Amino acid sequence: MGNGKAMSSYGKRKGSLFETGILKLLRAKGFLAERLRLAGKDDEGDIVVMVAGKPAIFELKATAKMDLPQFWREATLESVNYAKARGLIATPPSYVIVKRRSASLEQAWVIQDFKQWMELNDGH
Repeated sequence: MGNGKAMSSYGKRKGSLFETGILKLLRAKGFLAERLRLAGKDDEGDIVVMVAGKPAIFELKATAKMDLPQFWREATLESVNYAKARGLIATPPSYVIVKRRSASLEQAWVIQDFKQWMELNDGH
């Protein structure tokens, strides 16, 4: 099975490959996207994507254990951190992107809450 350190290293590498793959896919589709740096308690998410001139924050997860409530807490907090670090008045929408086992990057799940979806799609 290996020790915890090896598993942690494997998990970090897996997560990093997922982030890099998603970033490349976004850019290939014409999106302006950048990886965000880790900042401890002030982490700002994994990727920022500009959509219609406005940022959206992506928190990416490549893990076997699905903990959507925790993933969502992280994503929303990191979006607030992103806005605060840049002096933005509005907090960007946040999304959790979850890697699906044995599936392509394009088949990753995208999670957002319904309230955010309604706000972003108000008036269609």
